[in-house]
Amino acid sequence: MSYLTKNPGTPDRDSVQPGMAHLEGSGPAGKTCEHCTHRGYFRTGKAKFNSRTGMIEQNPVRTMGCRIFLKLTHRHGPAVNKDWRACRYFQPK
Repeated sequence: MSYLTKNPGTPDRDSVQPGMAHLEGSGPAGKTCEHCTHRGYFRTGKAKFNSRTGMIEQNPVRTMGCRIFLKLTHRHGPAVNKDWRACRYFQPK
């Protein structure tokens, strides 16, 4: 909850969503994270021993986090909901 004056249509700290690179709603009007190219990327999975080949393998795993959040914080964030309003880093698919 914010104690400052709320300007209509302006995002503030109440618009923060976990895993988003910027405030929700700070991007183009009418766009959502579903239409953003930064939502969803592949990351390295856990190392597993393959008994058939005798080698340790790491398979890529698809995550629905924000690629820009990873770039800015250097850590993987939680999955981003496709219905959240777009942030300022929005890039159309």
